[in-house]
Amino acid sequence: MPRKKTVQPLPLEELILDDGTIIDLRHEEYIEVRDETCQKIGKGMHNHYPYLKKRDEVLLMVGNDYLTPEGRKKILPENDYLSNPTKFWRKIVCIGGMAASEADDSTVRRRLYKDIKQIISQLEKGIKNRGKPSGTS
Repeated sequence: MPRKKTVQPLPLEELILDDGTIIDLRHEEYIEVRDETCQKIGKGMHNHYPYLKKRDEVLLMVGNDYLTPEGRKKILPENDYLSNPTKFWRKIVCIGGMAASEADDSTVRRRLYKDIKQIISQLEKGIKNRGKPSGTS
């Protein structure tokens, strides 16, 4: 017998245009505003949300070290902890982004490092292209 569908909690807000159109940006999903009180329920989500929270905390620290409103900061090669995953893990543990016991080095090096580096790159491109019309680089 098939299982019952999981009833998802309602989001805090939804982005719907004036004409009633729901914005579709991610494969038949629309933009929703959610917090800890109304997170989606599903397989693996109990691990996903704490990871996103930790990622955002680390991103704030890294963003302050690497970015300014004008673009990327000049970082000396010996201080560039985004140059490789091991330096990144050591720096995150040193600056208190994670406790050494909490920061499983393989997870940080494989997943968190990759995510942080990608987001910093996207933010850098966004700052660089700020004020330019879309479609031009």
